[in-house]
Amino acid sequence: MKNIKIKTRIIFSFIFLLAYKLILDFVYIKFVHEYYNYMGFSLNFNIKKYLVSFMWFFVIFAILPKDINKPSSVFLQLHFIIMIMPMFTTYALANESGIFLALCCIFFIMECLILRFMPSIKIIKIKNSQCILYGIIICITAFVYISMIRANGLPSLEALNLNKVYQVRASTKYPFLMGYLVPWQAKIINPFLITTSYINKNRKTLLGSVFLQLILYLITAQKSFLFIPLAIIIILKIVEKNDFLKLGSLLATFGSLGSFLTYIITGNIMIPSLIIRRLLFLPSQIKFYYYDFFSRNEFLYFSEGVIGKILGLTSPYNIKTAYMMGLFYFDKVEMSANTGYLADAYANMGIFGMFSISILFSMILILIDSLGKNIKNKLIIGLSLFSILSLNDGALLTTLLTGGLLLLLIILYLYSNTKQESNRD
Repeated sequence: MKNIKIKTRIIFSFIFLLAYKLILDFVYIKFVHEYYNYMGFSLNFNIKKYLVSFMWFFVIFAILPKDINKPSSVFLQLHFIIMIMPMFTTYALANESGIFLALCCIFFIMECLILRFMPSIKIIKIKNSQCILYGIIICITAFVYISMIRANGLPSLEALNLNKVYQVRASTKYPFLMGYLVPWQAKIINPFLITTSYINKNRKTLLGSVFLQLILYLITAQKSFLFIPLAIIIILKIVEKNDFLKLGSLLATFGSLGSFLTYIITGNIMIPSLIIRRLLFLPSQIKFYYYDFFSRNEFLYFSEGVIGKILGLTSPYNIKTAYMMGLFYFDKVEMSANTGYLADAYANMGIFGMFSISILFSMILILIDSLGKNIKNKLIIGLSLFSILSLNDGALLTTLLTGGLLLLLIILYLYSNTKQESNRD
């Protein structure tokens, strides 16, 4: 009976993902290309590439981990839905590089295989982890909110008008270290408080954590901060059903189609623009642009990041890459066209860079699985979700530092110790 349920779940997941793929193709033609062709979303359909995209879809689905007990499996499933599948559409409908798609698929498959066969890491335990954990949270939280309010004044409600977010964002000041600590607070610490309070059914702490996130949004006008609490709760609800792949693919299918229908019914372009264009197809398009540029020009060799500073490396370009790509492909130097971890790895060291970063990413996922042995899966997933998702348009090494992934690993380590101590007691 159990095997029948597993097979049924996998069949439904396959059907929903196949429907999602077809809907991505449809909304690209009917919405993204039609309304954003001026941004480079061209339509140059190639039937051979379209068939190849299905081949990659079938291969990856067969290899994709479907284990519901490992956070890493959920993260790879999420990457397949959000990162890889939109690339199938861009590749076939915009006639982009088959070599780059193949590289991304091969290294993604490599990650899946590593996660399937590599054993867990033995974690060294420490004492007084609870005091250390909440000491870090309290110190960073107090420092962030005091610094940001002193620099920008008490938050106003102006940022709730989504048409004014860029105006508010342009006037926001970031004092000492806030360029690092504000994203850590919004993407790691507040989600940790939201997730733990939701799982423990502590309504007061949950409301307080959401309020802290709202305050940070009102100061910075970063739209992603506003949607994080809702997204966490939605993901936790899905994970509670122990079937992320099936429900996640179903949500992606109806979310993509529903946002398009919202525009058809109401005429409001904001929702489909955010979900279909910004979340799915813009990162996909930029990945191919990075390959197009760096397959013909000199690699960065990690000269723009921490490694470059430590080794004294100098970028071969006189402008930061994200701005250079915005200027080169969108004629907007201010666009700051960042890209996902695989395309960024290619920009730095080509195929070897993609291989190295894929290995590092796999090791991080194995570490998260290992740290999660004493923690509920839904807490690990709810807490890690945005760091993992940010890799769709962010470099892995940057996400480790600026994005707070390193802080996430520290918090998971300390919280895992805390739960083990409480279990012994």
